[in-house]
Amino acid sequence: MTEPLRTIAVAVVVHEGRVLVGRRGLDAVEAPGLAEFPGGKVEEHETAAEAAVRECLEEAGIAIRVSGRSFGVASTQSRPHLFVSFQWATPVDPAAVPKAPFAWIPIGQLPQLDFPAPNAPILAMLAHDYGGS
Repeated sequence: MTEPLRTIAVAVVVHEGRVLVGRRGLDAVEAPGLAEFPGGKVEEHETAAEAAVRECLEEAGIAIRVSGRSFGVASTQSRPHLFVSFQWATPVDPAAVPKAPFAWIPIGQLPQLDFPAPNAPILAMLAHDYGGS
């Protein structure tokens, strides 16, 4: 029997060449200490875009608008298996200050951070789209 996928929605929030990034706690069950974009489990009653909006507000304190651009990655390295739905977004209020541990990081600095493996295509897309600047 095939194990069902759990869907995780992730907000890739970009503004003026910077992206919203946090760091997982060292006590996190999955990927402790690694960099992350805000996100979490999609609930039964919501779409991935709705979950990304909710999770970003809960985790980082930043209200966002999802652009409609998305990218999905299946990850079978964890249990349960995950489908990660990355949702591109912009902040509703560009002057809003994110809650710790989230901060606005220049896209060119992303290669210096350690992210979980499923983020690799997104990091490549950001570098391509913004020229790493």
